Amino acid sequence: AQAQRKKADFQFAPETVEKSSPASKTMQKALKLYESKDYYSASIELHKVIEGESGDAAANKERATFWMGKTLYHLKFYSAALSYFDRIVQNSSHRYFPATLKWLAALSRELPESVGILKKIGKYDKSHLEQPALDPIRHELLYLLGRYHYAEGHFKQAIDLLGEVPSKSKFFARAKFVQGITYVRLYQAKPAAKAFKYLLRVAIERPDAPEIRKFQSLARLSLARVFYSVKQFNL
Repeated sequence: AQAQRKKADFQFAPETVEKSSPASKTMQKALKLYESKDYYSASIELHKVIEGESGDAAANKERATFWMGKTLYHLKFYSAALSYFDRIVQNSSHRYFPATLKWLAALSRELPESVGILKKIGKYDKSHLEQPALDPIRHELLYLLGRYHYAEGHFKQAIDLLGEVPSKSKFFARAKFVQGITYVRLYQAKPAAKAFKYLLRVAIERPDAPEIRKFQSLARLSLARVFYSVKQFNL
């Protein structure tokens, strides 16, 4: 059931295939296999394209790299999928650079942060989040990008991004909590207290939201620490 909920948040419709150069029969076969969900066979054909065995031009090799990442994701080879998407992320001029962001978000649910996925998401800026295809997961991406900037010490960017996650979002609680912690790192007690209080207020308004309840105690504890640090109890 949890896996079904995770997939429901993503629109895995096939991306538009650009036709700037003719695709080889190998590439065409790979795409057909992918569309028929024969992902294992598709990966074999895509590998041939990527390795130059099919005679495809560079544009189709880029396309094959992107489709290989998607194919490996569907095969649940998440680390391998990330390695192919990383080839794209390292080159912002890659024509599948914008489309890859959705798949990085999907992989962030499957892989631990220790693999460095936040750094890969950090290659994007806020403007990339405006893609219509990202509508279902925009709040999650705001949170993830905010987390990246927090980890890198870019506190102003983190606060702005995290503050855009609305209270109706299931990512609100974690975003608002990290925003409060970010203010604490900046020694700004009043906005930190305001962030934690807002989180606690929403928790009262939405008592049946388990995601918010998980952060309720943390927000209370953090708020108490803010009060104690400034020796003021009327913030």
